[in-house]
Amino acid sequence: NFKKFKSLTIQKKEELVAYGLPVHKAPSLKANETKHVEAHEYHKMMAEPNTVIIDIRNHYEAAIGHFQPPAGGAEFIDPKVRN
Repeated sequence: NFKKFKSLTIQKKEELVAYGLPVHKAPSLKANETKHVEAHEYHKMMAEPNTVIIDIRNHYEAAIGHFQPPAGGAEFIDPKVRN
């Protein structure tokens, strides 16, 4: 009792998230060294200078709201991801 797709298309993509950057400048999935941080840790990190926060949610979600780093703390970047 397997259900079948009427059709299936598989396409190779250079990037999973549309950063709008040339392929050679987009972050590599192979070099991804992300780690989960708890809320209290995140808030401490936002206060650190020489830190960058990139909101990778889609543009709509980022527009609804985000945590703004304090003055002198991290730089917040919304690359306005559309997909």
